[in-house]
Amino acid sequence: MKVAILTYARTNNYGATLQCYALNKYIRSLGHETIILNVPLTGLSCKNERKPLYRRILGLPKKVFKKIHRMMVPSNVQSLKDYEIRYQLTPEQSQKEKEYSDQNMKLFDEFRAKYMPNLTREYFTVEDLKNNYPDADAFVVGSDQVWNVNICLDQYPIFFLDFVKPEHKRIAYAACMGGDSNYIFESKQKRHVKEMLDRFDSILVRNEMAVNICRNNFGLVPKQVLDPTFLIDDYNELLSESKQNASGSLFVDKFIINDIWMNVVREIASRKKLDIRMDRCLIEIKDIPFNPVCKIQDWLGILNTADLIFTDSFHCSVFCILFRKQFVVAPSYHGGEGRMIDLLKKLGLEDRFYSNPQDLMDNFEVWSQPIDYDEVHKRIKTLREESREYLIKALDGVNK
Repeated sequence: MKVAILTYARTNNYGATLQCYALNKYIRSLGHETIILNVPLTGLSCKNERKPLYRRILGLPKKVFKKIHRMMVPSNVQSLKDYEIRYQLTPEQSQKEKEYSDQNMKLFDEFRAKYMPNLTREYFTVEDLKNNYPDADAFVVGSDQVWNVNICLDQYPIFFLDFVKPEHKRIAYAACMGGDSNYIFESKQKRHVKEMLDRFDSILVRNEMAVNICRNNFGLVPKQVLDPTFLIDDYNELLSESKQNASGSLFVDKFIINDIWMNVVREIASRKKLDIRMDRCLIEIKDIPFNPVCKIQDWLGILNTADLIFTDSFHCSVFCILFRKQFVVAPSYHGGEGRMIDLLKKLGLEDRFYSNPQDLMDNFEVWSQPIDYDEVHKRIKTLREESREYLIKALDGVNK
């Protein structure tokens, strides 16, 4: 069977690219032929798509940004705390950041050329897909926040597979909706999304938050599965291409950084007697080694060899867990942490999550305890087997 995969495939985001790599690899391991649909977000050209998602969000008009923030974040936490505000950059620093991002995009394109050679031509709209209908028997959308309408905006019908012909299967695997369980759709949009969801043959979502949103808004109770990065057993194929050795280091992979968080980072490194590495950070920070250009294989190599990882990234946390690393998580901002908390609870790792700098340091002795990864990976094995089974059944039949 020929399977078309739809996700945020063309971006210089490590987690988004690796979950696409994993889903593609796993479905192919089942004996299916695959293609990956190339849908740049917000109708941008391939050239402009080189601007990473966070830069496009920060570049939204202030009025639009505030509206999105109100929709995603409960009213009682809408005011940003000091530790949630990213370093303000000068125009020169912003230009440098863009240049480093462009360099990384070239490395991501090289990765895609090697490991995702089945990436299609670009599609921008539902009409474009209908007029140039991709050749496939089944269409799988997911993972990542493909159903977060605040990210895909006017393109949301694409990611709900509105273009797929009735005779072909529609499958959602580990789809995520972002926001929180109380997310409210606009009435017209809500009706449209319900119509599109009703046409799916199988709906599998990534977290409890997505289950609740589907239940509260659409009367559906989908099955929950693991992120695609858990579907494959190892990443030695990619790790073998990296010579990175971060032994003796605290690796910081965090988007929202500022003086408050950097003081925390330095305190942790001092107590643990570790060097600080912040590879792929696009902002140059005094006294910290600066390596903003980092290919995917090297990012994985650093995670696999670092002594401790401090992150606000969902997929960075995933690979810490897969590689059996010691790590601690602090979100960038309130409103999007549900997917991370959900995963950590499932694996008995709730004590690795802290919502602010004070809580993190007050519980230093708690999260400094070694993780019992034998127990964690027993849970992963069970959840992985269930997730694989759900996906196999979805591809073979109906599992709604």
